[in-house]
Amino acid sequence: MSYHLNSLNKNKIVVVAVGLIIKDGQALLAKRAEHQHQGGRFEFPGGKVAAGELVTVALARELYEELGIHIHHPQFIQRLTYHYPEKTVRLHVYRIESFEGEPVGREGQPLHWVSLPQLFELNFPDANCPIVRAAQLPQRYSVTTNLITTEHDALPAWLAEQSIEKETDAWVYVRLPNASSTVYETAIKHLSMLRPDLHLIAVWDAPESVNEFIRGRHLTHNALLAQTDLTRPSEQYFWFAACHDEISLAHAARLGVDAVTLGTVLETPTHPDGKILGWDGFAQLAKSSDVPVYALGGMQPKDLTEAQANGGFGVAGMRFI
Repeated sequence: MSYHLNSLNKNKIVVVAVGLIIKDGQALLAKRAEHQHQGGRFEFPGGKVAAGELVTVALARELYEELGIHIHHPQFIQRLTYHYPEKTVRLHVYRIESFEGEPVGREGQPLHWVSLPQLFELNFPDANCPIVRAAQLPQRYSVTTNLITTEHDALPAWLAEQSIEKETDAWVYVRLPNASSTVYETAIKHLSMLRPDLHLIAVWDAPESVNEFIRGRHLTHNALLAQTDLTRPSEQYFWFAACHDEISLAHAARLGVDAVTLGTVLETPTHPDGKILGWDGFAQLAKSSDVPVYALGGMQPKDLTEAQANGGFGVAGMRFI
């Protein structure tokens, strides 16, 4: 997706195109020279967007000038605005998994390939820190249906149906709307035992006793709007939220939510009477979001390309079969 920036005041905001370049589970980083602003820190490659220039054009130009590579199919992740004492920067961040050429530091900058979890251990410019969390996000976000039984025999069957195999896709929002706190806690523990590799996301009001088994929490639409502040036990703890409109998307960004689900995009038996956005409605809202957006409602893995073409980061669903 490309954004035209004529409407921005370039005297007040420095607009930057940033590439999260991924290869074999590693991200490409450069290290800033000591004399530069935020010198000595690692950074994601990219550079300034010229007046009147499309962000995607600037991204391709900057990565060729800095690294000598030609990029293909940059995938929009998010916009970030950060206020330093001396300036304000607005980052437009894209994920890049396909490129030609071998990256080299054409401006003398050292380059490093770093595993995605290891990014949390490094020192980045303050404006880059949310990109570290965005780099961990999957393109597919699975949501459980209300499948709990006393014996939990539905959990293995659901997991088998979902075909959640790749570690990078193994993020599951354990929703279970009709489960008691006790049953919910047992289900979380059972899922963790069945698949230790799963990144489990709990409902926002789940008991504290599940914390050792989860990677974060998911706010419902109403719970999101009621929040005035979010806390993280650690930098590797994630907040997701359900959004349906511009108001909730803007509030999610203000709170610092890591990603949102946005729907309902297509008709789905789970919400037969819900408002259907369609791809046009989804695109209009997704383009206004400053956090990564997952298309929700009637989604299948095959819809990922359509979702990304309309401003989404990934797809979320209950029936990824």
